[in-house]
Amino acid sequence: MNRIKDYFSFKLLFFTLFLTFIFLYLFKIENSKKFYNNYKKNIDTMVVLNLRLNGFLNQKEKFINFDTIVDETNSFEKALEHVIKSGIKNEFGQDIYNQVLEINDTFIKKSDFIEKFKSKHSSILNSVHYIYDLNQYLLKDKRINQDIKLLINSTLFMIMQQFVGINKNEEPIIESLKKINEYNKDLEYNRLTLLTKHVENILENVTYINKIKDNAEELKLAFKLKELNSQLIYKYNNKLFYQLVISIFFFFIILIALLLIYYEHKKSQKIRKELAAFKYAIENSDNSIILTDTNKKILYVNDIFEKTSGFKKEEAYGNSPNILKSGETPDSTYEELNESLINGKKWKGEFANRKKDGSIYYEKASIVPIILDDEITNYLAIKLDITKYIKQNENLKLSATVFENIEEGILVIDAKEDKILSVNSAFEKITGFTKKDVIGESPKLLVENQTHDKMFYEKVSAELLEKGEWKGKIQNRKKDGQIVPIWLNISSIRNDKDEISKYIAVYTSMQEIIETQKKADFLAYHDSLTKLPNRIKLEGDLEFAIKVAKRKNQNIFVMFIDLDRFKMINDSLGHSIGDDLLKITSKRIKSVLRENDIIARMGGDEFIVVLDSTKNRKAADYVCKKILDVVKKTITLDNNILNTSASIGIAMYPDDGEDITTLIKNADTAMYHAKNLGKDNFQYYNKQLSLNVHEQLKIEQSLKDAIKNGELYLNYQPQYNLQTHKVIAFEALVRWQNKELGVVPPTKFITIAEDTGLIIDLGKYIFDVACKDFIQMKKVEPELHYIAINVSSVQFKDPDFVQDVLKIVEKNGLKPSDIEIEVTERYIMEYSEMNLKAMIDLKNLGFRFSIDDFGTGYSSMNYLTKFPIDVIKVDKAFIDGIPEDNNNVQISKAIVALSKSLNYKVVAEGIEHEKQENFLLSIKCDIGQGYFFSKPLSIEDALKVLKDN
Repeated sequence: MNRIKDYFSFKLLFFTLFLTFIFLYLFKIENSKKFYNNYKKNIDTMVVLNLRLNGFLNQKEKFINFDTIVDETNSFEKALEHVIKSGIKNEFGQDIYNQVLEINDTFIKKSDFIEKFKSKHSSILNSVHYIYDLNQYLLKDKRINQDIKLLINSTLFMIMQQFVGINKNEEPIIESLKKINEYNKDLEYNRLTLLTKHVENILENVTYINKIKDNAEELKLAFKLKELNSQLIYKYNNKLFYQLVISIFFFFIILIALLLIYYEHKKSQKIRKELAAFKYAIENSDNSIILTDTNKKILYVNDIFEKTSGFKKEEAYGNSPNILKSGETPDSTYEELNESLINGKKWKGEFANRKKDGSIYYEKASIVPIILDDEITNYLAIKLDITKYIKQNENLKLSATVFENIEEGILVIDAKEDKILSVNSAFEKITGFTKKDVIGESPKLLVENQTHDKMFYEKVSAELLEKGEWKGKIQNRKKDGQIVPIWLNISSIRNDKDEISKYIAVYTSMQEIIETQKKADFLAYHDSLTKLPNRIKLEGDLEFAIKVAKRKNQNIFVMFIDLDRFKMINDSLGHSIGDDLLKITSKRIKSVLRENDIIARMGGDEFIVVLDSTKNRKAADYVCKKILDVVKKTITLDNNILNTSASIGIAMYPDDGEDITTLIKNADTAMYHAKNLGKDNFQYYNKQLSLNVHEQLKIEQSLKDAIKNGELYLNYQPQYNLQTHKVIAFEALVRWQNKELGVVPPTKFITIAEDTGLIIDLGKYIFDVACKDFIQMKKVEPELHYIAINVSSVQFKDPDFVQDVLKIVEKNGLKPSDIEIEVTERYIMEYSEMNLKAMIDLKNLGFRFSIDDFGTGYSSMNYLTKFPIDVIKVDKAFIDGIPEDNNNVQISKAIVALSKSLNYKVVAEGIEHEKQENFLLSIKCDIGQGYFFSKPLSIEDALKVLKDN
């Protein structure tokens, strides 16, 4: 392209320069012509003036106007000077110029002669005038004789002839003058002397003027002017000839240039037509056309691009084709594309692009670099939308994949040739015939030795002709002779002429369906994990067992089994461990049951056991104990040693219910009672348990509005230094008084709040009120150490618990070190990373921690050392009976000693008399709490105690 542009620029520059040259040349010709005319005019002027000057020299007898002569001489001089100073030398050469200079020299000489002529002529005229005047005077003078007077007149007449050049009278004039002088010798008349002198002067001047005229003619100025004029005309004519030749040359050059321009015009017209055709082809092409620069910026797209991609031309211009990039085309494709284009090679391939609306479409592309002057100037991409083809191809591949992988056998028959065209893999599997066995063979091969008679196949053929399809169940004999149930569906395919061209038969093996149905039936009534009967199967079996027991007047024992601590194992060790634990436990429970007993999984960690035809509770007790024993056995899974137990609730038919729902509900109620009694036991249902459940529901409903109704309040029990009896802290204890339920003890509603999740809002409320009241306490007793607040393990599971507690403390203007958080030993037993993290976060913020009811659980000392604990609280159960009860004495000593060894403070709960206090002092217990010192107090009473204390 650059070379073409340079060539065009060169031609344009050349033609411009050529035209400029012609213009300048024509301008020069015009100037030359003008100069020539000036030269010719000046020379002609000089010729005329020279003639006039010559005439002046020849007019000595006449009166001459010297001003005219001066003007003409000046005009000649100016014309000559103009010629000399002009460019005649450059125009016509040195010879012409030399002639002009020679004429100049000649004119100078002639001018000198003219000046001399003017001088002598003036002298002659003066003498003539004087002589005539004198003659008039002499003619009147009587002293002069008449002969002399005649001689004078004759002399004057001759002198005038000599002057005008009529006759040459020089000698007669001289003779006459001699006579006059002779005459005057005697007369001595002065005037005659003057006369003779003037005549002699005239005669001398005339001679001199004639000599000047001869000298002027000898200069040949007219000849030289004529010669110059001739040479100028000759030179000019030669120049005109050369100019004519050059003009003819220029004419041909211009003619050639015009022919070239015409050729270029025709060529450009052809290119323009080709470009118009190309543009029309591009605009009306079914392909997307994209033209980019070398920086891959889009310069042009056609209408099909807009239609295909959804992008408007204005949106595409200036952008990279990457606006179409979907991310689904492999990077290797782009690498191959770029490598080809960099090397100046054409690239072909396919893209998975993304339209403006986000949908994917496929294009087959041909991208070629446009190379001009060995340099890449643009890239042209021609792309065809092959989305439909790709989809069709995918559908064909999918159809082929489906054909080969579908579980139904497919047989394609050519109706005209009565030959098998194709079968799939499933057909081979179902019939035992391979593709090699049947393709190209008659379908009769498949009906030989079948279980159906000839009439059956005739009915099938008739229905195919009438309805175009047949479907039904057949007993198909495989190649190896095995008979399998098949559901056969045959359809006829018609061509454009409405003739049957093919038959398609679809074989569905009903044997697999029957087996699948059996599996589905099993899964519908059994638990997928343990393979035990599920609730649906249990209800059916239990309903049947109830009918039998009712008819035979027998008892049925329904046991509701729940695994203890399963949730903690499942959450901490993972669901796979939990699933394995359930499978092992279910097998162990089943191992201690009879064949006719029923066991089912209700879901989660809950199982139901139905003891059928058991006579009395003793037999049921025996089975429960066996179950509890096998459940408690240690289980090792993935290097984890697991210990669990079970809580069992028992309901008996018909005493505790005569229908399925009632029996299971009452057994569930009994199971919860067993859990409340410490787990790892079994309990029978009684009506009081239902009443307790009803009470729990009532508490749960009322507890939801307790905070809003202002029914909750706090009491504070002092904690005091056992040595000084000074109050150092208070424990906040929540209380609830409801209009209908009255005073509800924490032992009843706290557990329900934990189970229902109400403990989260309840805990925030307690924390907020306790902080506000503690501020009042600190105002009375600034040295008060802290306020102890009980926190449930459920609260720690709230992800916002730490931030909520910190906000409450900061809002009330307290420091975290003013708060001691009491957790139960059960919280330590439920060790998890989440629990430990929450405690560490709070400890890092400055909060204190104490373990409440220590010694009542089974917490590991290893777990105890992992938690950031400050205080151990000895449970009231170990304070009761001391110092008389030796067991409690030893346990108390051990707890205090252990706490001291770990640098924990020790609080003894439930001190009710002085002996207990004295004993605790003796074993170096730090802090006491109990009714002996003070019962729980309202905030008003607590403030009063602080003042008195």
